[in-house]
Amino acid sequence: MKVIKIDPHFSEKIWGTKNWKSLGYINKNDKTVGEAWLISAHINGLSYLSEENITLNDFFENNRQYFGNETYMKFPLLSKIINPSKDLSVQVHPNDEYAIQNENDLGKPESWFILECPPNSEIIYGHTAKTKNEFISLVKSNNWNKLLKTEKINKGDFIYVPPGKVHAITAGVKVFELQRSSDVTYRLYDYDRLENGKKRALQIDKSIDNVSLPDNDSYIVKKASGKTFSSNFFSVFIFKSTEHNYFEKYEDAFWVELTVIKGKGIIEGVSLQKGDSAILLGDFRKIKIIGKVEIIFYWIKK
Repeated sequence: MKVIKIDPHFSEKIWGTKNWKSLGYINKNDKTVGEAWLISAHINGLSYLSEENITLNDFFENNRQYFGNETYMKFPLLSKIINPSKDLSVQVHPNDEYAIQNENDLGKPESWFILECPPNSEIIYGHTAKTKNEFISLVKSNNWNKLLKTEKINKGDFIYVPPGKVHAITAGVKVFELQRSSDVTYRLYDYDRLENGKKRALQIDKSIDNVSLPDNDSYIVKKASGKTFSSNFFSVFIFKSTEHNYFEKYEDAFWVELTVIKGKGIIEGVSLQKGDSAILLGDFRKIKIIGKVEIIFYWIKK
């Protein structure tokens, strides 16, 4: 087994923060960072191999034998930590067909694991409209309180956000996000915020093109530790060493990725601590873990 440590790319956002210490990162440039792109081969936020001056995308292209050879035209997963000091815009993401045709990118199913949140936190998750005309009417009248649904969330919850789902992370809700490798986001509403003196661009028509009508089903797992989420896009398992002695692959996969979210430990002889991410390569079934540590494992099933 090869354990490849990955260094993140940090992305500035108007809703970001300078405080990343609680999540295991040092904000070296003292910038307002909103996202850490942990394991990313996307051109808009490339991460690097920790021990080599090479991007993950270049490593992927030069070592296809570890990643199913030609199974994936490009590296398919993107993991992030999102750390907002303000509400994110209300968004809709497209499916593959629409994104490829209109944006030359993949669609964007995504998922969140809640790392930290204020008491009584809520996220925006879904809408109330039954028809396209009703949706358009509520958007045009700025009747957001009637249109948008909210869900109460707590630390340790898991949320799946399929394409077409209206959604927004709210201020102070720190999440680990796993998604397809895509950077296509359509803003439906942005609270009339200003950036450099101007309102940020909205993509209302594209949002309407992609929104699920009526609203698609919700998928929220409370206290998700020890449970596996599996879809055609990605699978996720929340691991605690106090509950398990080792991680076992629950599905066949060409490789497995991980992010440490608490503590520190030794994974197959490699020391990792909170904030670290790595890719596990090779033909293996079980992963030996030593130490008091919590880890998010994620992969794509064959």
